[in-house]
Amino acid sequence: MSKIDFSSVLNEMIGAAKNSLADKWPEVEALGTSSFKSLAQGLVDIEIMRMNGKITEEQARLLLDMNRSTLKIVLLSIEGIGLIAVEEAINAALKAVKDVVNTAVGFALL
Repeated sequence: MSKIDFSSVLNEMIGAAKNSLADKWPEVEALGTSSFKSLAQGLVDIEIMRMNGKITEEQARLLLDMNRSTLKIVLLSIEGIGLIAVEEAINAALKAVKDVVNTAVGFALL
């Protein structure tokens, strides 16, 4: 059983990204929400695999990087959203859930 509450983590990440992107959020909302769902599920999956001894810390970081890169590509596909805005939104989203995720996985993943 995961210590990470998927819905809570998702809502925190979306809230942080929405604040970061401000007036651009309406353009991003549909694709962004879907992609943040994937990232939130990826964090839950990483925690469960770590708890079960299926992945190392390095593998967990690689999985996080893959999920993060996927989100970045999706957000960059939206016209008018620049790289800096995308990076800031992703960073804000992950910062919002940093303590919860790091506590759950048992090391500084975020």
